[in-house]
Amino acid sequence: MTAMDVVFYIPGVFLLVTAAFNLSAMKGSWRDPLMAASISVLLIGAVVCILSAPPTISVVNALTGIANFSAPLVYSGMSALSACYLVLMIAWRGGALERVARATRLVVCVYGLVIIGIVTLFALAHVPVERTRDLDTYYARTPYMREMILLYLVSHTAATAALAGMCVSWLRKVRDLTRTGLTLIVVGVLFDLSYQLAKYAAIGARWSGRDWDFLSTSLSPPLVAVAGVTVAAGFALPRVGPSTANNFRAWRRCRLLRPLWLELRDLRTPLADTHWWDFPVVRLVQQEITILDGVLVCSPYLDNEVRRAACSAVRAQAPRCAAPAPAAFSPLGSPASAPCDRAALDHAEIVAEAAMLAAARVRVSSGPNPEPPAEVGRLRSVTQPHLMVELARALSSSPVVAEARRRAARQRVVHD
Repeated sequence: MTAMDVVFYIPGVFLLVTAAFNLSAMKGSWRDPLMAASISVLLIGAVVCILSAPPTISVVNALTGIANFSAPLVYSGMSALSACYLVLMIAWRGGALERVARATRLVVCVYGLVIIGIVTLFALAHVPVERTRDLDTYYARTPYMREMILLYLVSHTAATAALAGMCVSWLRKVRDLTRTGLTLIVVGVLFDLSYQLAKYAAIGARWSGRDWDFLSTSLSPPLVAVAGVTVAAGFALPRVGPSTANNFRAWRRCRLLRPLWLELRDLRTPLADTHWWDFPVVRLVQQEITILDGVLVCSPYLDNEVRRAACSAVRAQAPRCAAPAPAAFSPLGSPASAPCDRAALDHAEIVAEAAMLAAARVRVSSGPNPEPPAEVGRLRSVTQPHLMVELARALSSSPVVAEARRRAARQRVVHD
């Protein structure tokens, strides 16, 4: 397999992965025609990309026993893909149901006839020599095969031009992800037009007795690969984009909360095991349930004295903090003062709560019935998502928390 062959397989794999993300975004909406059309486009595009690769062409021809059988197969697939693009764009734009249905029927009928024409012309052509890379130019002057190639190219050009026209006319009326998706489609159409121009030029050169085959064999494949991926991404983005963004945010939050989860995960049996194939949003839900369950187990053993000692230790390291004034309180409930930076106070409270939780975790692990502290504290940081992240960070990086954990462990040894 050469580097040029990989050009066909990479977009095929990309389209399959994008189809998988679309399926995850459906959430049971199997009857949504727009979603079904989107996935059809992605799957047909993936199949066409894989069938267009020279190694696949050789395998298909060998399996059927017909030289160049892949040619009508690939051209029919490309024509079906062109029709799907137009049908999807028509459905995406919406409008009166009767008008949408009429336009869809017209596209399906026209490209159905194109596919019939491609198959018929191939059956009439005499093409005994297998060509896996330069079939367009090698048979550019062969009767019936010449017409088949032109029929495919002209119908593909018509679909591309119609798609570009619909996108440009709609582009000024939409915003956000829909506008971004249309922009990607327009960019993909430009690459597709470049691919077609290269094909037309190479075939025209053959007709005039010149050899410009490199335009068809070397330049065209990467152009059409980029075009297919970009157009498919443009159609998929409005549907997959929000789901992908949610999963990315969930993955990032899972990573940030991991120290807190590691601290508490053994305190309760998880409701359900997560798997590597679960989406981040699912993993995040399980992770946060585990954290809250662990906090619930530790709650009777949260020592307010540990919190005060840790808070004092952190404030001692911040020279800008002055003596607290009882009139004002930080969001976490500790006194604040005008000379002291509010962010420093909030940080001190977070670290203090992390120290209290770490000490409680050690106390819980000391035996079946650990002795509760004299004054039970409260974790306020787990009630707000961003503070929970700060709590996790303090658990993993603060030396004050590490010292509180060591002190609790020493006390446990002495008690034992």
